[in-house]
Amino acid sequence: MKDELPDKLKEQVAPKTRLAAEKRIDEEFTIAQTLLGEGRYKEALKKFKWVFANDASYDLFLPSREIIKLCKNHPPAAAVIKRWRNDKERLLIQHNGDSKLIGQWDTLNSCLGEKNRTLDVFMQLVAAGANKELSNSILYRIWQKIARAKKYEMLRDYLPTLGFHLLLNAVEYDSLVLFPTHRKLGKKHRSEELARHVQYALGDGTMSCEVAFGLGEKQVAATFVSKILSIECSDRVYAGLIKGAIRARAYPEAIALFKDARNKFSLRQLRQSNEAIKTLPKKQLALLDE
Repeated sequence: MKDELPDKLKEQVAPKTRLAAEKRIDEEFTIAQTLLGEGRYKEALKKFKWVFANDASYDLFLPSREIIKLCKNHPPAAAVIKRWRNDKERLLIQHNGDSKLIGQWDTLNSCLGEKNRTLDVFMQLVAAGANKELSNSILYRIWQKIARAKKYEMLRDYLPTLGFHLLLNAVEYDSLVLFPTHRKLGKKHRSEELARHVQYALGDGTMSCEVAFGLGEKQVAATFVSKILSIECSDRVYAGLIKGAIRARAYPEAIALFKDARNKFSLRQLRQSNEAIKTLPKKQLALLDE
């Protein structure tokens, strides 16, 4: 029996050599960031170009604020940033990219002032038959923009992912409430975590519900509503849900939500919900008190 591994399973570069190369890249990246912080933009850009020319730099990336700072103070950097973006985009168009590369590409689009490019390329990939894993990784970045444009049908295959995130958020919130000492969080940290879950429910959660309404997925939408209200049952939550239902033209559901809120609270306590329901079309408003 042979002790050696087949050639295809062997490392192409000796571990010692590989680790030394990775260490140097990390060091050069740190130096480049220091130069950027000191305002030595030309030198910083030169360092960054060297770092990102190496395959071993794949896990390294600049925060948006540093990219924008570099472009703002050293105009030649914009051309380099655009080239980095284009290189990543070529990989995506070839259906060869993961969530990390997609995140970097989307960030570069934003830093270059081309936020719509992510959606445009996504549409190209869908038309070319991109696999679901790739398209969903991009949708993670742009689904809110699609929902705001009321293009709900584009999100039909993504609805289960939205539902998973919403249900997970609700479970995590319940766990923090029911078992406050389980994660050994300090009082301040726990309070921040609870607030984060509430903000998710008010933001992405409510918009996910709108998508379900827009797709005619009534049972799914009802479940989303129930989970969101289990996190916070308030005027502002009902108002957000009502607005989402109206945007999605789910008028009976909007009316039902308002009636439910009215049964729980006085009209005086439902100032935001009352304003939201007034945006119903006149014919639908006439049905409100039936």
